[in-house]
Amino acid sequence: MIGISEEESDLAMRTVAGVTGGCYRGDMCGAISGVCMAIAALFARASLKEVEDSRLGPTIRKAYDTLKDLALKRYGGTDCKTISRCNWYDPEDVKARRIDGRREECTRFVGECARILGEVLIETLGEEELKILQGED
Repeated sequence: MIGISEEESDLAMRTVAGVTGGCYRGDMCGAISGVCMAIAALFARASLKEVEDSRLGPTIRKAYDTLKDLALKRYGGTDCKTISRCNWYDPEDVKARRIDGRREECTRFVGECARILGEVLIETLGEEELKILQGED
């Protein structure tokens, strides 16, 4: 992860794991939520003493609108149960999606989310500032 310690990276991974499967209920797409969390990690303030970066709102809106359009066109909605085609309240359906290919479709959508996040960050920050944030002087 960008410019953080291994401990911070581990904490970030544990934190975002909670949005898997739409919080294990299918209500929201964890990949879309994760994109918003990644943007917030870069631009939001960490305390009331800090000033929030003015790029936070516009960057999240740009990424979300792009992902929303993609999800609506491809799946018909932005919620996990629509994208995954899984009834998260049915343990047998959750198991079945691992076998029948639905999980792979979610994996592809996660990849699309990562690609769009990268594109939006390059557009917002520029390649040079992004390299600095990644620790590439």
